[in-house]
Amino acid sequence: MENMMHMSDEQKAERVVALIDEMRENSQEMRQWKNVMLARECQVLLRSISDRDASAGMVLAINAIVEQLPEYDMPRYVLTLLHYELELLQISGDKEAWSYPTKTDVEQQIRRLEDYIDEEHVSVSEFMEKYSRHLKFDPQARTPEWEANYLEVEKECDRLLGDTPRGMGYCFAYWSTLREVLAKRGIQWHSPQELNPRVMFD
Repeated sequence: MENMMHMSDEQKAERVVALIDEMRENSQEMRQWKNVMLARECQVLLRSISDRDASAGMVLAINAIVEQLPEYDMPRYVLTLLHYELELLQISGDKEAWSYPTKTDVEQQIRRLEDYIDEEHVSVSEFMEKYSRHLKFDPQARTPEWEANYLEVEKECDRLLGDTPRGMGYCFAYWSTLREVLAKRGIQWHSPQELNPRVMFD
């Protein structure tokens, strides 16, 4: 990360924009896992901006960052960003004329992810019904352990998949590789294809 001590607020904002562009490229390449480290850099940069009048732009930046993250693989981290976004919205109050995102939008996102990680009180089926999710998922993905190992697991999958084309049918190669990597860690994981046998994936 560049030395922030010598960066102006404007330079920090420009760096955040560049990082978000890089995150979008990673998402297009189906490498969202790489965005977690970039998001962390953005978070540090945004928190170091001293101009409180910049809160409106910072909200939009946080929103753009969250859109490029694998929220159901890193829910606890995404929640830290959403709480920061809500904090910025409260600072800006009603001074800004933008319509999206609103405090209500962010609060709804927070509630959804809080329900997602609340394994003790919200079952997978209850979560699916409440948030109109139609595909079953392995409940292990909700755990702190999954999130703690996510980056290393995805990095290893990316290495093993190499130059595998990331178009039609890629999900099957990815799921097979993910199952293999997790098995080496003693984790038996079930893919969306296994959990949703009547659904056609491509």
